[in-house]
Amino acid sequence: MGEVTSQRTVEVDALRYGIEQGLTVIDTAEMYADGGAEEVVKEAIKDIRNQVFLVTKVWPTHQSREALPKALDASLTRLGTSYVDLYLLHWPSQSVPLEQTLNALAQVQEQGLARYLGVSNFPTPYLKQAQELLPDGATIAADQVEYHLANRRAETALIPYCVDRQIAVMAYTPVKGIPSLRPASAGYRVLSHIAHDHQVSPATIALAYLIGSGPVIAIPKAIQYRHIDANRAALDVLLSDVERQAIRRAFASPEEELPYEAL
Repeated sequence: MGEVTSQRTVEVDALRYGIEQGLTVIDTAEMYADGGAEEVVKEAIKDIRNQVFLVTKVWPTHQSREALPKALDASLTRLGTSYVDLYLLHWPSQSVPLEQTLNALAQVQEQGLARYLGVSNFPTPYLKQAQELLPDGATIAADQVEYHLANRRAETALIPYCVDRQIAVMAYTPVKGIPSLRPASAGYRVLSHIAHDHQVSPATIALAYLIGSGPVIAIPKAIQYRHIDANRAALDVLLSDVERQAIRRAFASPEEELPYEAL
């Protein structure tokens, strides 16, 4: 999003349509299209800012005490708003001490520039460390991670940890691999069967599985209205325990979380 100027109207229309359908969590980042994605979001929400929950992220190279406030200010300008609802560390920084970054995060929250704070791509040990280093009074509201049926690592430790601490898990690329499933595969057969029973698409069932796994917010990308409708339909699908077990059997078991060096 935001990479091709000629597509901007289509992208803005897609965002507006999704918001009209009740999909009001808008996720972006300063590095998406070098800020272009935030500019697309600005156009989409300019007269309905109070109707959306706006999330953006700061890149690791901008996570120092000096750089982070400047990065957020630039994001706010591109987004056309005076605050974001949730500000995330996009990845752990290998060059800036985490405690310094968290202090800078807490400061922008105190200034009213971010309502909630969070992280992204933090395995459970890093999330625990971040919680321990946060200044008094500050809390982590969310951890955004890759989570889909072909990568269920979040189920191993992260989701249980977040359930106990009321931290939201934001799942990016939540339908990855679903369109390319082979018809002969167990995953395709199971999802297709359950989708037929619920009169929705297999991708909708994949999303319904994720958001039924705990405090999970799925953030699928969609430009075509039919895909947006399929995403919205997942909110109305309640999978039975039997259906969820069938999906788990059809897809690979969760692997252990990767160490930071492998991320």
